[in-house]
Amino acid sequence: MNNFRYFPNSKKDIAKLYRILGIKDKKELFGKILGGIPLMDGSLLNTIPEELDEDALYRFFSDIDSNIPAKRRTAVFAGGGIYNHFVPSAIDGLISRSEFYTPYTPYQPEVSQGTLFALFEFQSFIAGILGMDVVNASMYDGAESLAEAVLAAMRLSSANRDMPVSHKDDIILISDGVNPSYVSVIKTFAGGTGVKIGKVKLDGRTGRTDIEDLKQKLAAGGGRVPAVVVQQPNYFGVIEDLEALELPIHSDFNSNSGYNPSFIVSSTEPYSFGVINPPGYYNADIFAGEGNSFGNYMNFGGPLLGLFAAKKEYVRQMPGRIVGKTKDGKGRDAYAFILSTREQHIRRGSATSNICTNSSLNAVRAAIYLSLCSKSGFKEIASLNLKLAHILRDRLLSSGLFEPLYDGDFFNEFSLKLKINGNKNNNTTASEFIEKMAERDIIAGVAVSESALLISTTENNRLSDIEKYAENAKEVLNA
Repeated sequence: MNNFRYFPNSKKDIAKLYRILGIKDKKELFGKILGGIPLMDGSLLNTIPEELDEDALYRFFSDIDSNIPAKRRTAVFAGGGIYNHFVPSAIDGLISRSEFYTPYTPYQPEVSQGTLFALFEFQSFIAGILGMDVVNASMYDGAESLAEAVLAAMRLSSANRDMPVSHKDDIILISDGVNPSYVSVIKTFAGGTGVKIGKVKLDGRTGRTDIEDLKQKLAAGGGRVPAVVVQQPNYFGVIEDLEALELPIHSDFNSNSGYNPSFIVSSTEPYSFGVINPPGYYNADIFAGEGNSFGNYMNFGGPLLGLFAAKKEYVRQMPGRIVGKTKDGKGRDAYAFILSTREQHIRRGSATSNICTNSSLNAVRAAIYLSLCSKSGFKEIASLNLKLAHILRDRLLSSGLFEPLYDGDFFNEFSLKLKINGNKNNNTTASEFIEKMAERDIIAGVAVSESALLISTTENNRLSDIEKYAENAKEVLNA
């Protein structure tokens, strides 16, 4: 028996319906439904090129749709931790299935194999991208993940130095290139421990973490530096020299203590590791960052997806939960939590974290996205982001209205300063520039100082968007 959800109508039935409704044809029907909104000319469908990918197909129809007077498209060039990446439709279709969408926490593995398998794949994908040994089944967001990484490093330092619990003489060294919002969260998490937060300045020319300043701060720490935190690429978009930074961190600066600080690397844009070497390549001890770029929308700032990875010897100090692969009683592949350090699962005194939940739904979205993306696709998207950013930066610098904040290499994000025009009448601040560009449907960036802004590009930015940015920037700054 055929199971039709909808029964098709014959031409005779349709003509009868038209007579009853008092209309002539389909065009008149939709005209009454849509009001004054114009319909697309069906002949335009004949111009669709063959074998378009999903993004290109969306752009084809959005270009047609832009002919509608009420339609306004905003070009987004703001980053600073959350990026405007393309999200394939398949992700929304799969994640909206009730099996993924409704479970809270897979406490019972026998009825949660699908979710556990997806989280296991998520861990595997992220481990491969980061070059790290162990990845957990997600955190709240990049800021919370980095704060938990600092706490883990403090526990490791106490265990290695056979120290008491007090950290009042310890100092966490954080590069000035780390996202200031993340630093704020670190201070909140570590505030009750007595640990001090020290800054490592940036090189004024390149924008990279100053290695000589780092060495001085390590030496001044007197063996009481549990961790050094850097961001890759850093908050200003500059690609850090992790190899040069790792050497002084892991060398025997602190011979009296016999312990070297943990090298913690963070990242708000893990797509960068499609074109530059990942943290694991540079012997990072812990990675903590943001994974929202993988299949998740910007969502006005959240919810986000925290990433946490570490060397395998530090697995007992990792927060959250880890999904492992095993065998069931019949010898079939099965998945279960093999490590869970949350207070809900173990005694409080043994827990490494008081995380109440995590971002499992977002992690499953990331797993679906990365499975669709493939290794080659991941690199292609990363390369496209890189190229678009360099095109935009060159275009803006050639206008004579901007100058570089730093000249270090960058991935898809860069910082520029607004130039004062020769007539001395242009005193536009970065925030004012962003506001005026927003009136022209361009989110121009994030203000990082009174005169400097952080600008980002992704595969969602077209070359026409870049040209639109450059032309409108001229009009705004020359007004």
